[in-house]
Amino acid sequence: MIATIFDIDGTLVENFGFDDACYISAIREVLGEVYIHSDWSKYKNVTDTGSLRQIMEENEIQEAGQIKEVRSKFGELIRQYLKNGGKCLPKEGAIHLIDKLTAADDYEVGFATGGWRHTAEMKLQHTGFNLRNIVLTSSDDGDARVTIMKKCLSMLGNCFHRIVYIGDAEWDMKATQELGWHFIGVGARLKGKCEFWVEDFSSSDTFMKMLHT
Repeated sequence: MIATIFDIDGTLVENFGFDDACYISAIREVLGEVYIHSDWSKYKNVTDTGSLRQIMEENEIQEAGQIKEVRSKFGELIRQYLKNGGKCLPKEGAIHLIDKLTAADDYEVGFATGGWRHTAEMKLQHTGFNLRNIVLTSSDDGDARVTIMKKCLSMLGNCFHRIVYIGDAEWDMKATQELGWHFIGVGARLKGKCEFWVEDFSSSDTFMKMLHT
């Protein structure tokens, strides 16, 4: 049995930058004109809660419910964006691949995202993924990506001879290395940076061979 755990943004869902824009807008609506690094890799934990906590620390803001406020505002902005017909699409072949994996006996599928759960579900539902019985862990489960990933695995079970994480960013790759899992990179950011890589999921057969390699 193989545990196949997917990141969401940039991996399963193409969000065309609106997610970052809404996140920054939500932060500034709640916290004011705080300094935010333009490079997310400057943050120790590149997750919605982790990055926000560091932004608050670096701007000397004491936590007094603002994380909950930013989370709520972010949800409002994402909901409005999608309602207004904003561009948000599944990665090519992703829906077919997830359906194929969940229907097979050899795989357990989970989603482990650095985003918050409510917005992750909005984007997945909007783009047409079937969320019935899907295990999804998020930044609501911890600041660190490795914590979120481990929680996802524990919810899937522990009877796996192989664990594979699929992500689109260097922090996904780094977290996977820390856990000692196998990794498949997706999309332009990781081209040439990891041993196993796909542009998208248009060839599910090629991807599924990589799961066993």
